[in-house]
Amino acid sequence: MSLLELPEPAGWRGGHKFLAVAIVSTVGVVTGYAYLGVAAATRGNYLTTAVTAGWAAFLLTFIAAMLLVALGRTTARTTSDATGFTIWPDRRFTLVMLIGIAAVIPSCALFTVFAPFGAIEFANARMSQTLWPVATGFLVFIGIGGLITAWRRGGIGHVKLTPALIENADILKIRVFEWDDVVDVADHAESRRARRAVVLRMKDGHEEIISVADIYLPRGAALYWLVRHYWKHPEDRMELVDDRAAKRLRDGRFDLM
Repeated sequence: MSLLELPEPAGWRGGHKFLAVAIVSTVGVVTGYAYLGVAAATRGNYLTTAVTAGWAAFLLTFIAAMLLVALGRTTARTTSDATGFTIWPDRRFTLVMLIGIAAVIPSCALFTVFAPFGAIEFANARMSQTLWPVATGFLVFIGIGGLITAWRRGGIGHVKLTPALIENADILKIRVFEWDDVVDVADHAESRRARRAVVLRMKDGHEEIISVADIYLPRGAALYWLVRHYWKHPEDRMELVDDRAAKRLRDGRFDLM
C-alpha cells in the first residue's frame, strides 16, 4: 500500500476546512498590510512600508507553505543510521518557512525601535506604542534563535524514532520520551486543538503533540500509522536502526488497527 493510499485517521476529519479558513483569513490580513504599506509610501513614510512589507511577506510564505501541504505536494525525506530513523519536514516547506522568518525579523526590529516614537503610521494608540514593541522585540529574539537552531540542526524540526525513544523536535526545542511511558498514540489531542496531530498520551497524563503531520509525509497519515505501529509492536523496533523502517514506510506495511 502506498503512502497516499493509507486511510486517514478518523480524528483528522474537518482539517481541510480549518486550513481553508486559516488561509482565507491570512489573505485578508495580507491585503490589509499591503494597503497600509502602499498608503504610507504615497505619503513618504517608507519606514511604515518596510514594516508592513516584511509582515506581509511572512504571511505570504505561510500561505505558500500551507498550500504546499494542503495539496499533498510534500515529499518524504528520511534518514536511517545506527541511532534511529528520522523523518524530516519537506525541503520546500522548510525553505519557504525560513524565508518568511528571515523576512519578518527586520520588520519586527524596525517596529520595536521606531513604534514607541510614533514613527509607524498605524501604531498611533498607546498600546501599539508600548506593548506591541515589546511583543515584536520578543519575536525578533525568537526568530533569530530559530534561524540559528535550524542552521545547526539542518532543518526546522524532525521526528526521530529509536528502539527506546521518540524524539519530537521543532525550531525551538527537542523533546524526548521513552516508548514505555506512552500509553496510547491517538489522532486528536484533548489538551488543545492541533491540525493532523499524532498525539502521544503519556503515563503522567501529559500529551506530546506532533502537529501538522503532513509537513513530514504526503497527507500525513503515514506518519500517524508509522508511530502507532512501532508503539504497538516493540518487537519491530530494531528495524529503526537499519533500512527496514524506510522499506516498511515505502510499502505502507503498518498495523492499521
